[in-house]
Amino acid sequence: MQISQDSPPRGGDWVVLSDIRAVSLPPCLLGTEPGRDDSFPPGDISRKKMVNIEDLPKEMLLEVFLRLPSWFLLRSCRLVCSGWRDMVDTLNMGWKEKCEQAGYPLGVLTGALPDWKTFYFLCRMKKNLIRNPCGEEGLNSWQIGPDQEEAWDVAKLSRDDSPFEDGTWCFGAFSGPSPKSQVIVLKDHGYWDELMDEVKPDIVVKDWCDVLDEDPYNYTLHVKLLSADSEVLCECRAEELVLSEPGETEWREGSYTFHNYPAGVRYIYFEHGVTGVDCGGLTNSSITVGPRFP
Repeated sequence: MQISQDSPPRGGDWVVLSDIRAVSLPPCLLGTEPGRDDSFPPGDISRKKMVNIEDLPKEMLLEVFLRLPSWFLLRSCRLVCSGWRDMVDTLNMGWKEKCEQAGYPLGVLTGALPDWKTFYFLCRMKKNLIRNPCGEEGLNSWQIGPDQEEAWDVAKLSRDDSPFEDGTWCFGAFSGPSPKSQVIVLKDHGYWDELMDEVKPDIVVKDWCDVLDEDPYNYTLHVKLLSADSEVLCECRAEELVLSEPGETEWREGSYTFHNYPAGVRYIYFEHGVTGVDCGGLTNSSITVGPRFP
């Protein structure tokens, strides 16, 4: 079956029907002429023609299903009857084929009823939501205290000094300045409200620092998941990070994953810095939303 909806859906594109099994059809589907309302007097809805959604042609029912959230299809519509189950499974397998064609790692999605459509869009949309993560654009996109700008700088790392083979830029923090921060608006990146509330995809935070060790007193991190009115729904700090193994340089990566957080997340606040040392470096900060990749 050909799946036509290739664009990531927005909240308004999918309508959850409170009574999925009963719908009112427009006149064109009932045999009445456009512009005529001869079936009942104006304002009289008691004689309005209603049909059971199970009486719709299969092609029309599939069109309805295509406009419903995939998690609603799997959790609710699929349980109605064997016919609906088969149609939902057909649609779901079509999205699995698209995932295979795109080369997405199918093995990371587990469960009895994997939601391949949501998985496809999360994989396709996945990117670093942090702007200017390494300092190639100077201090642009970062919020820094007005009296602290002189304490921050950027520099190009050589291959020998970088944790990455091709080198990279980094932020330099001198004399323990106040942290720098960003606020991420999830809707601006295509993550609509229903997706965050119903699916709750993993939110993965990663950061690199050259003064980060098992007791990260010299490195500060504070990430907050915020509601629409800026209420803190979930948060993490530097001491909760999982650290990478020491390498040939002093740089180490710290990571943290938010799982199964409360509904209502609309913003992500990211703040990091260096304190207690004369200087320290930060680079390649990232926040991603979506399935975990190996």
